[in-house]
Amino acid sequence: MNTSPEKMLASARSTAEARVNDFAVAGDSVLSAVEHLTALNLNTTRAVLDDAIALGQAVAAARDPKTLVELQVGAITPAMQKSYAYCKTVGALAGRAQTDTLKLVEAGMSQWLQIVILTLETLNRSAPAGSGFAVKALKTAVANASSAYEGATKVARQVSETAQANADQAAAATVEAVEKTTRATVSMIKTAA
Repeated sequence: MNTSPEKMLASARSTAEARVNDFAVAGDSVLSAVEHLTALNLNTTRAVLDDAIALGQAVAAARDPKTLVELQVGAITPAMQKSYAYCKTVGALAGRAQTDTLKLVEAGMSQWLQIVILTLETLNRSAPAGSGFAVKALKTAVANASSAYEGATKVARQVSETAQANADQAAAATVEAVEKTTRATVSMIKTAA
């Protein structure tokens, strides 16, 4: 055989080092997403507390039941809009982390498949006569597995994008419906007095 164990060990070592580097990059990506999520949660909590204090002060200053009901009903739409914005931001953070991780996995798979193909070609050159069929079958299997993986990844990405788009549309429609209902309720309360 023309391939020495030292060459194969060096190849395996460089592949392992590349995977460790990929894991470090993926860890950094996830850590960044966690940092952004923590900041978002802190800012959202502050905003909710500020809104609750302002609503409490307005309720305390209300002198009649109609004003009290208007304040409570009027607080629904802004709360829904802020909840929608929060969920959309969390989804974007999760999507970004997922995309970054998927890119690393795809790059790792691509590199791994290239190494497998090169190894098979090296083995084919040094293989005994008559074993070319077996090596060709292995190459075909690797190519088919690669193609299947790429197809599955593409489908999974499309499903994820479609689901995100549908969720965004549904949430926006819900916020809009609540806003219209709230405006109608406030208007009805004002005219009833």
